[in-house]
Amino acid sequence: MTWLALPPVLAWVPFLNPIALPAGARLWMFLPLAFCIALVYRATRARTARELPWPTVINFVQIVVAMVLIAVGFYALHALVLWFS
Repeated sequence: MTWLALPPVLAWVPFLNPIALPAGARLWMFLPLAFCIALVYRATRARTARELPWPTVINFVQIVVAMVLIAVGFYALHALVLWFS
């Protein structure tokens, strides 16, 4: 088998050729990212595996709510700037 016969997936470089997602799906990719961040953060704080599930869920909800509030705040600021200009 030669290198030329390999499928093109092996030559795929994610940062140069990212996966094309529909416009509506891009924002939903935040949820797995927020969950992974909450899980890793809680894994560094937990002493046993029994302490992981609920604090991870609570941390995930806190991250999502905080990001939604930040987005609403920036949207309100943007609307105010447009209204006064």
